[in-house]
Parts: sequence; C-alpha cells; structure tokens
Amino acid sequence: MKNFNKTKLTVIIAVILALTMSLSIFTLAATYDSTYDPLISLSYLTKYVDEVLEPIRASIAALGGKEDGSLPASNTFEVVFVEYGKEVQCTAPTEIILRSGKAEIVSPFEDQGLSDLTDGTDLKNGTAVPKNHNLLIPRGEDGRGIVITSPNGAYIMVGGAYIIVEP
Repeated sequence: MKNFNKTKLTVIIAVILALTMSLSIFTLAATYDSTYDPLISLSYLTKYVDEVLEPIRASIAALGGKEDGSLPASNTFEVVFVEYGKEVQCTAPTEIILRSGKAEIVSPFEDQGLSDLTDGTDLKNGTAVPKNHNLLIPRGEDGRGIVITSPNGAYIMVGGAYIIVEP
C-alpha cells in the first residue's frame, strides 16, 4: 500500500507540474509582443530598406546619376583631343591625364593648383603637366584646368565633367 501512495503522489505532482507549465505557456503566448521579435521576414526587410534608400536614390539621380539611382562609374575616362591654345576647365571634381603633347596648369589661385596624385604634389599655375600623371581638380567651375601648349594639340583622358574653352 505504501508503494501505491508513493506512485499516486508522484502522479499528482506530475499532473500539477504539467498544469503549471501549460498555464505558463498559455500566459506567455497571450502576452507575446512581436515588436521585440528578433526574427524578421525578407519582405519586411526589403520594404524597410526600399523606404530608407528611396530618398538617397532620388538625390543621386538629381546629381546626374542613372535612373536606378546609381552613379556613373567613377573610373570611367573619356579620351579627348584638345587643340593648341585651348583650355580644359572642369565643372565638377575631375581627373585629367595628359597622354600626348604638352600642357601647363591653369589656376587663378596663387596658392592652389591641381593635385598630382601620381607624385603626391600640388602643381601651381604655369607648371608643365607631366605625361601619364593622374591630376585631380578638386572643385569645379573655379577656373582651374590645363592649357595645351604643343602646336599639334594633345590627347588627354578626362574622368569627370569638363568644358573646352579658348583662353
């Protein structure tokens, strides 16, 4: 009879524990708040990212980017032939590489010129442009650029916005 009471007591404790656990799980499920759920769906993430990126894409497109909101490739250079005496001025930050002929730096500033990214120097107004050096014009529409000094003209590579003018 003692074993029967012990078994009966064990069953009663197990039933009480099972009911307590069931009640706890039910209470947890009833008060669950999904805002604290660390798991998110792909559709939610895509919608959220699109909402965040839309103003950025619009800004890029307004700056001359493509319809999908991406900017043109920054490592794209255009090969341009420039006649003697003509000046290449930039309308935005631009890179220039002199490939053939001769040219000089043009800068209206006494203390600012073009950055020679190849040598890490600043080339001032009137300085000869070294061939095959990557030159950076950091701001556009401030009168900086290069003027072609070789009688047969020169080929340059331009990465960015520019205009060719007669000085």
